[in-house]
Amino acid sequence: MTREDDINCSSKVVGCGVAVVVTHRQQVLFGKRKSVPDGFEWQLPGGWMVPGESVQQAARREVREETGLQLQELQFVGITNNVFTPDNHSISLYFEAECADFGALKVAESDKCEAWEWRCWSEVTENLYLPLRLFKQTGYRPFLSGLRGTYFAI
Repeated sequence: MTREDDINCSSKVVGCGVAVVVTHRQQVLFGKRKSVPDGFEWQLPGGWMVPGESVQQAARREVREETGLQLQELQFVGITNNVFTPDNHSISLYFEAECADFGALKVAESDKCEAWEWRCWSEVTENLYLPLRLFKQTGYRPFLSGLRGTYFAI
């Protein structure tokens, strides 16, 4: 089987996005993504990189644009290969960072996300947006600085 048999050749671009495991007081920030009719999927803050920015700049910008939050030091923690359909394929780069300004949290893109909630990493297990589901399947857990590896779902 050739690669052309696996993925539709009309797909010309694989998007590159970033996502951030934003932490505060042993909890993680999850968003309720408006992606399914009459419901939601849990997501992490993040989005697409734009030309000319570093992955760290993209991560900080996306978190600020979506949540109003600033971040402390970013730590790269993983990558997922997200094949939604043969024509919808992206790569997500994951970072972990402590929130620098907890009180600034807001829903800045209400057309995409209905709410942000601080939750324990282990309690969010259902209704996961595909990239988050793949990332959770890697075995990643937050709050392990110093013991951290890099987690892949490729």
